[in-house]
Amino acid sequence: MAKRKHWSKIITAAAAAMLLMAMTACSGEGPTSQPPADPNPAEEPKYEIKQGTGTYVGQIDNNSVEIETADGPTAFRLGEGMAQVISKLQGEESVSYAYREQPVEGEEDLKQLILIELTVDNEGGGSGSENAQLPETKDFELELEGMKETKTAKLAEGDGYALYIFDIFSFDAKTNRLTMNVDPDYYVEITKLPSDYNADILKLEAEKELAEVGKVHEAEGSERHKVMEDASVYVIGEGEGLTKMYIVDEIDGQGYVFRVNNPHREPSEGFATHAFTSLSSIVNR
Repeated sequence: MAKRKHWSKIITAAAAAMLLMAMTACSGEGPTSQPPADPNPAEEPKYEIKQGTGTYVGQIDNNSVEIETADGPTAFRLGEGMAQVISKLQGEESVSYAYREQPVEGEEDLKQLILIELTVDNEGGGSGSENAQLPETKDFELELEGMKETKTAKLAEGDGYALYIFDIFSFDAKTNRLTMNVDPDYYVEITKLPSDYNADILKLEAEKELAEVGKVHEAEGSERHKVMEDASVYVIGEGEGLTKMYIVDEIDGQGYVFRVNNPHREPSEGFATHAFTSLSSIVNR
């Protein structure tokens, strides 16, 4: 009997010890407990926003532009969304802009100027000015077959607008049609819209019109040419040997319809690049 009582005491003591260990682990006081969260985590750096006015000169490369400021010609890195804004500018526009200064890693004395906002001052005689004196020729940088090339285009007058056309095109001011010389089936018809146009109605018109070609769909992402990424209507009709586009876009507040006729023949690659560059050069009159 004495031995049985002795083992009973040992078992009871062991159980108590195990219970104490479990309670200690649950309390979070043991070595596995996590340190408290930092009440003051590091904040993202905040940059001062600065503003200025000047004359937009043009793109330096795909990621930067030059603006003539009070301090002279100044390079700005394009911030988010700015590539789309500057794609509609021709150069020599009077602009207001906002930017922030960002330190260059490893170079304490150098700072990048990041352009975050840019608007055209119409009174400054830029692309939005009806009385702007446009040069007779203008150089554009195009990417053809993977290579960048600078080409000169000539000024042409349309119905209430002007644009620059390349020597491989002809422009008929009466019909407002931009046509490729080597094959007249490659063309763009330009229609200036009234101020009260309805984009939803025009989209229905586009779908009905392009249904005659074949399969119709709304262009998304990379299907949209970069100079018209924000077009309110961008419908594509695809058939055997032919692609048509019906695009509604605004240039300095003026709406346009662009009907693009693009056969699937030899000149296809060069057609779109030259045609859309010309369309991006439109200036309201």
